[in-house]
Amino acid sequence: MSGDDHERTWIDAAQRGDHVAVSKLLARYYPVLRARAEAGMRPALRARFAPEDILQQVYLDVFEHIDRFEDRGPDSFLNWSLTILDHKLVDAWRAAHRRRRDAGRERRAIVSRGTESYMNLLDELHAHSVTPSRIVRREEAVGAMLACLSRLSEDHAEVLRLRFLQGRPLPEVAKRLEKSEGAVVALTGRALRDLATHMERVGEVTRSA
Repeated sequence: MSGDDHERTWIDAAQRGDHVAVSKLLARYYPVLRARAEAGMRPALRARFAPEDILQQVYLDVFEHIDRFEDRGPDSFLNWSLTILDHKLVDAWRAAHRRRRDAGRERRAIVSRGTESYMNLLDELHAHSVTPSRIVRREEAVGAMLACLSRLSEDHAEVLRLRFLQGRPLPEVAKRLEKSEGAVVALTGRALRDLATHMERVGEVTRSA
């Protein structure tokens, strides 16, 4: 099956509410979306966010509002996602300029120490031998991971955000989550396995496209 055929299949499935298909589309378009995010970030944003942080907010909106997507021909999903990204960049710039954020909208946003933090999380998946073998290019893996992070439960997303994307020490994470250190370690393991499961579903077709 060609790349265009894959995309047509994924778009059809996405419009039926298939979140795995949405993840595959977002993983495929990660390089384009990241380049747009990086180009659109003003200095005030660069001081606070990595492009991947902005994309996390975009991806959350894409999953939440996929029922609003209208297929209008080639590149329509990409263009729809880019429109959401442009709005997020404007919102983020206004928030950074005001030095405050709307706490409700940021509740699920994953804010990191920078792009390298996402690489650290990817390396952690490799270290635990849970990264899908079908995803062979690092860029593919990062794109898939970003999409899959958006599908995690809040507790799984939060523990990965604190431990790997923000690099908080275990005692601090335990205090923030109001859990014992052992419970946080166990939660982290479950979160990594959950993330790997989502990536496996996305990786099968991402690799063959």
